[in-house]
Amino acid sequence: MFGGDDLDPKYNQEMIQKSVKKKFKGHQTLNAKAAPLYPSALESQYRGLTNAYMKILNQVVSKYLPRIKKAAEAERGGPRRSDDLNSLMSAIQAAFAEMAKELDVQTERFDLYGKLEALAHQSEKLSVRQWKRIIGKTLGLDLADDYYLGQFFQELLDRWVSENVALIKTIPQDSLNEMREIVYEGYRTGQTTTSIVKEIQHTYQVNKRHARLIARDQMAKLNADLTKRQQTDAGVESYKWSTSRDVRVREGHRRLNGKIFRWDDPPVVDEKTGRRCHPGEDYQCRCVAIPVFNISTLNVPASPGKGGD
Repeated sequence: MFGGDDLDPKYNQEMIQKSVKKKFKGHQTLNAKAAPLYPSALESQYRGLTNAYMKILNQVVSKYLPRIKKAAEAERGGPRRSDDLNSLMSAIQAAFAEMAKELDVQTERFDLYGKLEALAHQSEKLSVRQWKRIIGKTLGLDLADDYYLGQFFQELLDRWVSENVALIKTIPQDSLNEMREIVYEGYRTGQTTTSIVKEIQHTYQVNKRHARLIARDQMAKLNADLTKRQQTDAGVESYKWSTSRDVRVREGHRRLNGKIFRWDDPPVVDEKTGRRCHPGEDYQCRCVAIPVFNISTLNVPASPGKGGD
């Protein structure tokens, strides 16, 4: 096997390049014979996680709604006094304060950080497995099994988990604040309780959908970061843009399909704004980067072998 602490890194790189030279057939570059796959299954897991997290909010709100309805019915049950509305608002404020505390307790028990951390490591394993397959099928090399262990991805994964905890954690509390304002305004303007409850339910569904959209966006971004980290570490300077080739592909991404770009120069994905992104970095982008190997920069921690199947 090439690699190891006893070999000079430059000499090791030269050995790898020499061993795969025939694969390039006299050319400077070689397009990968396999493409990384978008992690659809992990996106589904993330959506399941957000659904379960938002369900906590639904349970807490459902528990306290009867109490708020009862306070409203009592206020409307007899002759209206000037202080009735203030009493109702105080009761609503107290109920929502308790709801916020219970929501904090329940979401803390959910262990959002731990679940997202597990999801991040699953994504890492999937990405490494696909990268080994690409290296094997294209270059006939077997990647060193222990190369991607330890700290290789750790900073990237830690940052992703922390950012996603922040993204998801705020949604239930923000939703609760929106619902409190709906209730305040509804009773202040004389809306029926049925109408107010419908608005609360609508707010919950909207924010639940928002949480699910985060799942697609963030799994794509993590996959893109892992891909870039692997490819650039192996001396891959360029890639071919590949879309998911379905009706949901944006026009700006469709025109990039099959074209070659450099990792140090992301292409323009939106001509109106001039926004530049690599595959998977744009909002909810399911595109992937197919590596273009260059014989002069190739630096793979591998041993020669039969390659992938």
